[in-house]
Amino acid sequence: MASPELACVYAALILNDDNIDITTDKINSILSSANVQVESYWIDLFVQYFKSHDISELVKGTNLGN
Repeated sequence: MASPELACVYAALILNDDNIDITTDKINSILSSANVQVESYWIDLFVQYFKSHDISELVKGTNLGN
């Protein structure tokens, strides 16, 4: 079983790679398809974080101070 944080990060990366907005429904869909269950608050935390942080910039290692 994957950690909830890791599962949410992977789901967010998949969405970002396909240029799809990172939303609760989309993360839930990916996790459900992968048969991974996490508490809903983890998903909410990641969705809120990525509303104000660009995941592509985080992967590149730029803008880490914001």
